[in-house]
Order: sequence, then structure tokens, then C-alpha cells
Amino acid sequence: MSITTIIFDYGCVLSLAPTPEDYEPLREAIGADAVSFQEIYWRNRDAYDRDVLDNRAYWQKVALAAGVPFSIDEMEKWAALDCQIWDRPNAVMVEWVRVLRRRGLKLAVLSNISRYVGNYFRRTAQWLELFDHLCFSGELGIVKPNPAIYRVCLEALGVPASQALFIDDREVNIAGAHAAGIHGILFRSVEQLPRDIEPYGLAESLAEAHNG
Repeated sequence: MSITTIIFDYGCVLSLAPTPEDYEPLREAIGADAVSFQEIYWRNRDAYDRDVLDNRAYWQKVALAAGVPFSIDEMEKWAALDCQIWDRPNAVMVEWVRVLRRRGLKLAVLSNISRYVGNYFRRTAQWLELFDHLCFSGELGIVKPNPAIYRVCLEALGVPASQALFIDDREVNIAGAHAAGIHGILFRSVEQLPRDIEPYGLAESLAEAHNG
């Protein structure tokens, strides 16, 4: 099969999966207890990623759920710490993107990510310039696995679904890609990936990234 385009999820694919320790600076800054923090953090994340809640509204809800005072200064601190959680590129994956770009493939990022966090990475992550298109849910008001967001990405790239491969760490998002007619691979690890991309003729390019 002819794959001309690869679409990557950002979190836990292009970036390293956060460890419990990575969340600690944010949890301590908020003052939330360790037991409830993750539930509080994720409770309204979908609405944040769809831009139903803006940055201020999201962190107000976090503060309310944690039972702590809220201020603009605190919000800015929390938001910065939140961005840092996800600002840990997976070096092998980024190098693979470089290899794929040199080989002439079209490349995109399709991520459930808030407008605020997306803007942060547009400003600071220079390696994202390797991609032909960045498709962030907070800028569109649509989140994966809604097939509409995959179609928006394809339209921006100008490629048919049958020539695109989507890589994500969540099965539900792969199902959304399939619903849009896109090939999909569930990302488990960099070690597993060569076996999964072999049928698409991409394993050798990943080996080059490993050796680069």
C-alpha cells in the first residue's frame, strides 16, 4: 500500500509519556492531595481541549475542585507548569520525523490539546516546524475520536485518507481514524513500532532514525 502521509498524535507519541514525578511540581503548586490530583486534573480536560473552557476557566475549576484559592498569578504559574509536563520530546520519534521529511513524506500532528498549550508549543517547540500542518483540537473545537477532526487534517494536507497513516497511543483514537478511512497504528513503544510499521514499508526509515 502506498503511504504518502503520516499523521502523529503529540502526547505520549511525539512526546514522552509523563511519569507520576512529572506531575508533582504542578500538584504541589496547586496544593492538591496526591490521591485526588489526577482526577481533578483530567475532570475538565476534554472541555479544555475543545476550547469550551478557556485557560482561565479550566484552572478556576481545578482550584475549586482542589479547594484552594484562585488568582491570575497562580493560574499563570499552573499553566506554565502544565506545559512543562508535555514539553519532553521523544528524541527517536523526532529524528524519525526528520528522516521521513527528507524522504518526501507529508507530515502532520493531530492532537487533543488546548488552545493555550497549543499556542505554547507553536512558540517554543521549533522541531514542530518539521511538520506540514499542526491540527490542534483547541483551535478547531473538535476532539479525537470525532472523525471530523481527521477529515479537517486531511483537507489541510490535501491528501486522500487511503494514503495517510495515523499513529496514536489510544485505541479509541485509532478507531476514529479508521472511521475517516485512514490507516492507523496503536503506538505502544518505540521498540514495538518497527514491527507495526513494517507492512507500510516504513521500518527501514525508523531504523535510520535510531542510527542517526
